[in-house]
Amino acid sequence: MTVVTLNESSIATHVARIDEHGYTIVADAIEADLVARLRDTIRRLEHDLDIRPRRTAAEGQATLRMYNLLAKDPVFQAMPVHPNVLPIAERLLDRGCLLSGMTAIDIGPGERPQPMHGDDIVMARHLPPPHAPMMVTSMWALTDFTADNGGTRFVPGSHRFAHQPESPDAPIDVDVCALEIPAGSVMVFHGSLWHAGGANVTRDERRLGVNVQYCPGFVRQQQNPYLGVPPHVAATFSDRMLELLGYRLYKGIMGHVDGASPGEVVFGERMAERAYERGEHLRGRPAVHDRDGRAPSKRR
Repeated sequence: MTVVTLNESSIATHVARIDEHGYTIVADAIEADLVARLRDTIRRLEHDLDIRPRRTAAEGQATLRMYNLLAKDPVFQAMPVHPNVLPIAERLLDRGCLLSGMTAIDIGPGERPQPMHGDDIVMARHLPPPHAPMMVTSMWALTDFTADNGGTRFVPGSHRFAHQPESPDAPIDVDVCALEIPAGSVMVFHGSLWHAGGANVTRDERRLGVNVQYCPGFVRQQQNPYLGVPPHVAATFSDRMLELLGYRLYKGIMGHVDGASPGEVVFGERMAERAYERGEHLRGRPAVHDRDGRAPSKRR
């Protein structure tokens, strides 16, 4: 397998596909060696941590799920910053985006279909669809995905629907597709896209994928990295990884602790940053001041 390398043209193409269809496929995105190491590590952790099905409607009866992966093994650090995935999320959100969460999803034989949903469903009350992406999900295939072994079901174009799938007003006659891609490929999709884990009707195949999800810097992350990843583990991460976890300020102001970035509080000079210094939160023309240096009061 020859791994693709994103460039400006291919990034623009993937972003345009997501805008039109709600998703894109980055074929041959991940190095075969990394795919193998991720798959082997997850299998080992499932055994060592005695991971069992959580038996909820969302998490499944025959599916093994693991969260908070960055705290469990260094190999997972390669995923959020991968050069064939992250630039697409950055283009859809911005470079101040955050890692919302990482979840290993290992669908076993006998699993039933997951309910159809959008990943940004918790925002629906305050931000009715359709809207700009408030979450970008990348589904990494670590084994081949097929229609029979639980390949993700999705509805192309549903990111533009005005209703969530559970709404009584949601369209019924929709085109449901099965994600069929080889290990090493990645599906990247808009957080409003209707999708669900498929049923696994095979006798002995497990379908292993990892969700790597991103959100804007002003949105609360789905998984909490500040408590989930111990500081001594986070200290081994790259600066870009720490930015994705939220240790930098968003737009030079959001997330500060007494005026300092969370990274400065935890890691000192390495991530030092002061709120309001860069002025990214300011928009429009500079304020006009009077002769005493005071900004004039707003006229009503």
